[in-house]
Parts: sequence; C-alpha cells; structure tokens
Amino acid sequence: MTTVASPPAGLSLMAASIADADSLLGDAPWARADGWRAGGSSLVAKVRDELAGIVVTATNAIHPTRDLVFMFVPDKFRRQGVGTALVNAVKTRRGVPLSVKAHPGTVAHSFYKSLGAVRYQLCPPERIDASHAEVRLWASENRGEAVCAGDRFTLPQLTEAWTDMYAVVHATWSPTARRQTLLAEFGPMIKEELDQSRSVFVLRDNRITAACFVFGTDQDPEVEAICESLDPTSASARQDVAACMAEVLTDAGSNPVMFDGHITDPHFYPTLQDIPVLTGRPLELLEIPA
Repeated sequence: MTTVASPPAGLSLMAASIADADSLLGDAPWARADGWRAGGSSLVAKVRDELAGIVVTATNAIHPTRDLVFMFVPDKFRRQGVGTALVNAVKTRRGVPLSVKAHPGTVAHSFYKSLGAVRYQLCPPERIDASHAEVRLWASENRGEAVCAGDRFTLPQLTEAWTDMYAVVHATWSPTARRQTLLAEFGPMIKEELDQSRSVFVLRDNRITAACFVFGTDQDPEVEAICESLDPTSASARQDVAACMAEVLTDAGSNPVMFDGHITDPHFYPTLQDIPVLTGRPLELLEIPA
C-alpha cells in the first residue's frame, strides 16, 4: 500500500513564472501551459524559497471531458508530499478528472494510484522487430493489392481520414470534441509530423477504408505507426487493417515498428495479437478524479 506523505514544513504554492520553469526543467514547453494551450495554468511549489516542483494543467481541446496534467518534482523533494500538494491544488481548476499516462510498476504509476487514479484505457506491448523472420513471413502473407501510399492524397484528405479513424478508435471510451474542432487541431499535426510516403491506405470504391499513419522521419530509430479501419463494420475491415500493418512492416526493413493503439481498438488490437514476437511495456491511461 502506498503511503501519501504530508507536505513538508514551509511549503508554499504559487503561479509559475518562465524563470521558475527554466530553472526546474530547462527548455520544456509543457511547463509553460499559459502560452502552450488556451486555458492552461501552472503552479510551482517552494520549500523555504527553494523550488521543489512544478505542475501544469490544461484543457484538452480534443478530449474535453478530462484535463491534461504534467508534473515534475526534483529528487531532493520526492516522497515528501510535494507532488500530492501540487496535483490537489489543480484538481479544482475545472472540476473535471485529470488524465495521465504511466507504465505499471513505475514510481509515477504508484504515485498516481496513491491519488486515487483509475485506469480507463490500456495500451498493450506494441513493438515489433520488422526484420524477424516470423514477422516477415506474417507480413508477406497479409499484404493486399488494394494498399496505396499516402503521397497520392492531399493533406486535407489525410486530415479527414485521420479524423475519421480517430473517432472510430475513441468512440466507446473517450468522448471527443466536435469534428470541426478536431480537424482544426489535427491539420497542423498531419502537415508537420506525418510521413506521407510511408503511410499506407486501403481504397475500396475510391474511398479510404483502412489506414496506417506513419509519423516521424526515416532517420528515426523506430517507425511510429497508428492503424485502424475507418469502416469497422465492413466485412473486409480486419483484412484491410492487416494489409496496412503488413505493408508498413515490410517497408520498415530492419527498423523496429512501434505501433500505438489500445486494447479496445476493434481491428488493430486483434490483428496485433496475430503478429509474432511482440515486445515492449504496457502503458495505462489513468484518470485522477476531481
């Protein structure tokens, strides 16, 4: 059982300045919520005028029913109640739960659980060695003729497809904002971070029915990919998702592929379980009640 420490004597909380954030973290954009996201706020903890921690909370424009929270406490002040005091101070900002991510078995996970956090989603191990012989065999058996590369589409088309897929993935467990808000939020991300040439899509009747979006550059040590059907009730949905994943694994060559999905994803997760030699750590999405 995790024991929650009482705050140390002389602890005070106040609005964070840029100088405070720089002193604790250096160049960390998340530590400046007031300029990073509309409606954000940040607090620092001080113990007898010495900086002891920082917390940032911000409204999540994409998932408005939970607020984002990020926190850092230097080693010297950990296990003394500083982090608890910081999180408790921001829980009342909007009166909605706070959302965090942590790997089970870590200090961060234990800390969030001590604050009453509960899991609302699980990301399973999703790292695949694309060069492994069994993986290459699976990929060769699941490639499909309907797969095409993302550079045949315009950025607005890709943003629409990503938004459609995102809605499918989150429909049952994490309410999203209105579609127009999502398009506005996702447009810059698709433009700046998507690798069109390595992203793949299945076209049926001139419509995208499944996708595997690849982010980053070909210089990154891992391929980051997110895959699902845009039409999960289609009879070919599972086949189309497998074809997209197989194409990305084939193109990865000797680079490992790090998929990013959830155990509730209707076709990605079952397909992932069919691929041999999965490695990595599970990641829990946790909700700290307001």
